[in-house]
Amino acid sequence: MNTAFLSLLTACLFLTGSVYADSTPNPSDGKLAGIFPVVNQKATYIDVVDCGSVTQTDVFRRVRLWLAQSNSSTVETFPVMDKETGDLAGRLTQVIRLPRTETSAGGIYTFQYSLTIECTNRKYRATITRIELEENGSNKRVSLETFCQRTEKDTQAVCAELDKQLTGVLASLQESVKNYKAF
Repeated sequence: MNTAFLSLLTACLFLTGSVYADSTPNPSDGKLAGIFPVVNQKATYIDVVDCGSVTQTDVFRRVRLWLAQSNSSTVETFPVMDKETGDLAGRLTQVIRLPRTETSAGGIYTFQYSLTIECTNRKYRATITRIELEENGSNKRVSLETFCQRTEKDTQAVCAELDKQLTGVLASLQESVKNYKAF
């Protein structure tokens, strides 16, 4: 009797252990959930843009103007804004609104992410990382890597829309900085 119980308990432990071992994201194709680019097993967007014959100061100024014009939230701050090194870093918010349909409950998903922009002579590097979902308006956050593992119907649609919007942020930055029109 004891042997059967111990065997059953051991089998349950092995099964539970293998489930937890498989719960980490496995970006085999270099993309998380087949959508997000991955660096060091974290969803990370990196965009390096050459702006032509523009000084570091001018690139930095253009990036600051883009930040002021594209982000209307007063909550979003950039605690690192060093003109001498050309570095800007802060946290931004991205809201995904999924409409309700016959097959989807829809919803509003609020993500926060870190945006780091490094300006040098003629170019800049923008990095989006530490993407996290705010749970139900609370201070509790879930990493994108964990969120992508959910099996809810809307998860894939939310991930696709988030990817589209984050790619749009980088495209907007590139358009504003590289193709800046002086007055």
